[in-house]
Amino acid sequence: MPLIVLKGLRGGVGTTSTAIALARQFNQQNKEVLIIDNCTENILSFYFPAQQKSTTLSQALLAETPIEESIFYYRPHYQVLPFGLVNMKDNLLLQLSFSAKQHLTHFLTTFIQLHPDAIILMDLQHTQDTLFASWIEKADIFFTVSMAESNCHIRLNQHTFIENEYVLINQFRATSQIHQDFYQFWQTTPFPLCPVVLHRDEASLEACASRLPLYDYRANCMLVEEISQLAQWCFSLFKRKEGQS
Repeated sequence: MPLIVLKGLRGGVGTTSTAIALARQFNQQNKEVLIIDNCTENILSFYFPAQQKSTTLSQALLAETPIEESIFYYRPHYQVLPFGLVNMKDNLLLQLSFSAKQHLTHFLTTFIQLHPDAIILMDLQHTQDTLFASWIEKADIFFTVSMAESNCHIRLNQHTFIENEYVLINQFRATSQIHQDFYQFWQTTPFPLCPVVLHRDEASLEACASRLPLYDYRANCMLVEEISQLAQWCFSLFKRKEGQS
């Protein structure tokens, strides 16, 4: 069971849209996927058509009800588990709750046993989170999503990288001199850069407004091709890890 974690270096770098597009690409290649997020503003749900599900992951954790009842299917073998809208008080309770961590761990462990070939993608916010912290360390691939600009440059220079972590550059503009300068400089540093760079594409914003994953909104756009390359790169890492085990 491959586990991919995507976490924004800061807010607004496009982590959620990238996670959704990557999951859809895996699904297009006949892979079962589950995408989970931890956004307290319920952003993940709004990238998909309106659903009838009445519960979310956070509600299941707070009420200690079965988490699997909060999953919805966007399409066959593409499962979505949104964290849901949570106020500050309830989120603090979840972050401090040992039983919530146990509940989440039990669900994920059981899901992995029942779906050993599924790919799990976690879309995590840049803020600190104790619920998912242990799963970051277990990730086969951990993408720190960033942009080639000064804010991310400062953060990367203060960032401690872990095993299997890669900097995924998103929303890159080839016509931007500052983007080119930072990218060229980062290539001279020890930063573990992912070799696939995702360029800015208006189709991604339009797909979000249409509440569709990018592939289903415009399958022939440049960004879909780059996401496909990213998926193939992930597959190559999975195979390499299988060969080492």
